[in-house]
Amino acid sequence: MDESNTCSWYDPSCALSWIKDELQAFGLWIYDSILSGLAALFELMPAPEFMMNLTPHSIPSGVAWAVAPFQLEYGIGIIVSAYIARFVLRRIPGIG
Repeated sequence: MDESNTCSWYDPSCALSWIKDELQAFGLWIYDSILSGLAALFELMPAPEFMMNLTPHSIPSGVAWAVAPFQLEYGIGIIVSAYIARFVLRRIPGIG
């Protein structure tokens, strides 16, 4: 039997680490419950009436033909992800 994962009755640090883990799990449960409730609240909101009558917007075929060789959809995705990565990395202390 592996003795490294068991606690002794005279080891208070093991009991305190268990309490710390349980409090963290309880905090995460509360956080998850709040976010799930907010998500359910947003799902209950109906879409505005003007959003129901929108027609899909498309670019003219002449513009699409001229932009197709540049693969604009991939380029915009790369640029947006680079800006997001820059934003996240600037928030890390010691790096940004």
